[in-house]
Amino acid sequence: MLKNSWNLCLFFSLIGLTNVYSESGPASTRPEMKQRIEALKQRTSRLPLPAPTEQEIASGRSIVNNGRLRSIYLPSSWQSFVISGWGGGSRRPAGGTAATLKALEADPSYGFKTRLFWIVSRANDCQYCLGHQELKLKRFGMTDDQIASLDCRWDSFPPNEQAAMKVTRNLTVTPQQFSEKDIADLKQYFSDAEIIDIIYTVSRYNAVNRWTSSTGIPQDQSFGGTEHSELNTPTSAEFASVPSKVIPVDSKPRPEWEKREQVEAALQAARMRSPVVELPSVDVATNILAKDCPGVTPPAWFRAMANLSVGLDAWGQRQAMAREGKTPPDLRILIAWVSARENRAWYAAGHARTRYRASGGDETVLYSFADLENAATPGNAEAMRFARKLTSAPHTIVDEDIVRLKQHFTDFEVAEIIQLTCDANAFDRFTESLRLPLEI
Repeated sequence: MLKNSWNLCLFFSLIGLTNVYSESGPASTRPEMKQRIEALKQRTSRLPLPAPTEQEIASGRSIVNNGRLRSIYLPSSWQSFVISGWGGGSRRPAGGTAATLKALEADPSYGFKTRLFWIVSRANDCQYCLGHQELKLKRFGMTDDQIASLDCRWDSFPPNEQAAMKVTRNLTVTPQQFSEKDIADLKQYFSDAEIIDIIYTVSRYNAVNRWTSSTGIPQDQSFGGTEHSELNTPTSAEFASVPSKVIPVDSKPRPEWEKREQVEAALQAARMRSPVVELPSVDVATNILAKDCPGVTPPAWFRAMANLSVGLDAWGQRQAMAREGKTPPDLRILIAWVSARENRAWYAAGHARTRYRASGGDETVLYSFADLENAATPGNAEAMRFARKLTSAPHTIVDEDIVRLKQHFTDFEVAEIIQLTCDANAFDRFTESLRLPLEI
């Protein structure tokens, strides 16, 4: 069962560093939230993160902790930055974080999408990402009170942003309950192409949160060219004691998995359904995919994102995560299956089951988590328990969860297990919220 109790504990480790944990629930007020994201600068990463070398500093490239940890532990083919509006991994501007932020700020949707990123991060209690979004929004020109309104007063924003904020929180906290009504709410203000972009972007933000929070990355001492990025700034009296309406205090444990006959019915329904938005044409998607895989008919998930600037990068990264890396191939499939079942993402579940069958796995154990756990190796069972927890309740991951993984896997494999779970959660949200028809 998932742990329902969290406590903020500050204690000194044997080497004298202060570690920060949120085990009693997310901070309910803005001042407490700021204290936590500033204190995160002093924590120790759950995966060893050495100080930047002289060569790294002299290179002028980004030395943000998130990027550095990915570059140390993940295969290079897994690292493409595939968030819509931010460009693929090969197209990021030179000059480090400051240059990247300057380029991003020129995008008309930058402020809007960063506000959505803030909401995703607050709902997941990802303190690392919250700190970054706070600084980005201030750089963008928002006052502290305006940022505080994201937590409790959405009516101070335009109606189209309010609709997107509501859908963003729903897709983040309760993806298993996301409905066609959520998409209908967006359709009042956005085109189908814009909705695809929003859903994809929010889905990827959920992946980023799960990576940065579960790896326990320390907050960056400076960010975006700022000598010292102060996060624990004063809060006005107007917002000092207002409780958050974004944190997941209303989240409940996911229900037990459906039995096999119910799964079969859900998968069959997914084969028969139509997308809730108009997708790019098959010809458009085929022509784009031909740059990597000539003659291949694009699956619905690629067709849906074919017009996004990161479409081909996302395709390449997804293929690499299936074929490359240090983790056992069967475990990668099991993580995708566990995430899809927890999120009730039937398109993703159908793809994971097809891969599992092709690998020769025993399908009789797939439909009960207990059966799947009992049939697995001790390491795979631990990894599946971790993936289930990170999927359903990312705000409850603590040091001990990573310690248990390290009893069976190397640090490189642990990083891959985390990233596989993160990517699965993004794929689940994107494909199921759009009600993509299952091809298999």
